[in-house]
Amino acid sequence: MRVTERLPPKKSGELIVPVIESIACDVPRVLTCNVVNRGDLVPGVPGDLAVEVPALVSARGIQGVQTQPLPLLVLAYLWRDRLVPVRLELAAYERGDRRLLVELLMTDPWTRSEEQARAVLDGILALPYHQEMREHYRG
Repeated sequence: MRVTERLPPKKSGELIVPVIESIACDVPRVLTCNVVNRGDLVPGVPGDLAVEVPALVSARGIQGVQTQPLPLLVLAYLWRDRLVPVRLELAAYERGDRRLLVELLMTDPWTRSEEQARAVLDGILALPYHQEMREHYRG
């Protein structure tokens, strides 16, 4: 008995297979893909973030399709809880700025005071395996 008789081939449901087929064999289809938000595919979301949108996939590559804007409350959540903390963290790293790390901790809803944020940061940086971080975030 052949293996394919006991285990008949079937589509896996994995999106990567039709993506590869569309690109390699020029079989155009619209699939949901994660792409960089270039061209304002999701209005209100920064152009350097990845978004999951419908996309035309073919030998020309993956071309995102513009969508309707997200509701204002969803955008507010995205900016407040996802984007701002990442931007603060990156700015803190680029500048070696300890003050920006405190600001980052202050954005957490569980943080109750600046003193608490400073104590948490001091505790993290005091860990023996964070010597490199301590040196980087001197200022």
